[in-house]
Formats: sequence, structure tokens, C-alpha cells
Amino acid sequence: MKKILVVITCLFSSFSYAQYQQDVVSEDAIIKALYDVISGPSTQNRDWDRFRNLFTKDARMITVASHKDSGKVVRTITPEQYIERNGKRLQEIGFIEAELNRITESYGAVTHVFSTYKSDYTVNGNPMKAKGINSIQLFNDGKRFYIVSVYWDGDSKLMMPEKYRGKE
Repeated sequence: MKKILVVITCLFSSFSYAQYQQDVVSEDAIIKALYDVISGPSTQNRDWDRFRNLFTKDARMITVASHKDSGKVVRTITPEQYIERNGKRLQEIGFIEAELNRITESYGAVTHVFSTYKSDYTVNGNPMKAKGINSIQLFNDGKRFYIVSVYWDGDSKLMMPEKYRGKE
């Protein structure tokens, strides 16, 4: 019985990976998949298995948040915590995030991506917009790319440096 369960688990794991294989074949593919999987109208369910497939086992997602006492703070979560905290909300508000510009640097298996984005969503019937920068670290094991971390500042009040603006 244990052997059957192991075989079934392996088959489902392989299927899951094969289903999303094109998402991780290049730097470009994995960044596009990241934006695609969190975006969509309020009528669209997000594919959280696809999202999970993008990340290393120990990946982190880090955001800069405003704090009333200290100005700004850093909050760190796992991709799974991101799903738990934001999954339902992203769908409810019809969150759509699109890349505006990208600056990529690589050395060996390490790639750093500065990805400027814009977000559109609705809160209490009011259309909202935001802009920011994702700092994304990728790892290439020779077979595929993985996201190691995503660190972002979505403070739209900041003046975006020209080199990051891209096409707006």
C-alpha cells in the first residue's frame, strides 16, 4: 500500500511540474508567470499551485510597509503565507499587476531583477492605482529557474528614478 501511495504522489508531483514547466524555463518566463498568476479580474480564481511552483522551498517575500512610529518597516513572509493573507483579497479587488520595465543582472546561477510595476484594483467600488519596484532574486539550477525572494516597495508617493520607469 505504501508503494502505491509513493507512486501516486510522484505522478502528481511530476504532473504538477510538467503542467507549469514553461513558466520556469527562462528569466523572462518566470517573471511573466509571477505577474500573471497574481493578476486577474475579480471573477478569476488564482492558480496557487502555479504560484508555489515558481519558488524555492525556503523562498521569502518581503515588503516595505508604513509604520506610524518608525516610518517604514520590513515584513517578511513565505509564499504560502502570502497566499493565506492575500489570495482571497487579490481576487475580491480584481488585482492586476503589470511590468513596466526590467533591469536584469546575472552571474553564474544567480540573477537579480529590478522589475518596475503598476497595479490596478478596486476598493469599495473605487478604482485604485499603484506603482513600485520588485527586487527579485532568481536561482538557476541548470534545469529551471526558481524565485528565491521577492522584495518590494509599493509606495506610489515615491518619485520613480528615470532608469526604472520604462514605458508607462
